[in-house]
Amino acid sequence: RSFEELAAVVAGVDDPARVGICLDTCHLYAAGYDIRTADGYRSAMARCGRLLGTRRVRAFHLNDARQPLGSGLDRHEKIGRGHLGVETFRRLMNDRRFTRVPMVLETPKDPEPRADREALALLRSLRRAERRPARSTLR
Repeated sequence: RSFEELAAVVAGVDDPARVGICLDTCHLYAAGYDIRTADGYRSAMARCGRLLGTRRVRAFHLNDARQPLGSGLDRHEKIGRGHLGVETFRRLMNDRRFTRVPMVLETPKDPEPRADREALALLRSLRRAERRPARSTLR
């Protein structure tokens, strides 16, 4: 339900350095973290960083939310079709802190496997292309 609860669980472990967490986008939203806006996303990730450390984030479950903010209900929707919307996922897909963190689709699978292929294509399209230096024509 909160980063505070996760921090309490981690603090209760004998070797907390060995513990990582998985953030679920729908769970965050259902818990009242309004990650739909840039300010809300920054605030939620700052809170995560203060209480747990963003390096402790070892995985994400990606899913949109069928229920409203703070509902406490874990009802997943396809990416971009729920309350979170596409911009939420654009923000996450371009957050450099999580570039190498595994992200798992946890969305409705109907029709299978097309639903996953479409979601993956959408998520990949949201990533900004890395700016690469122009190739020199001088040799």
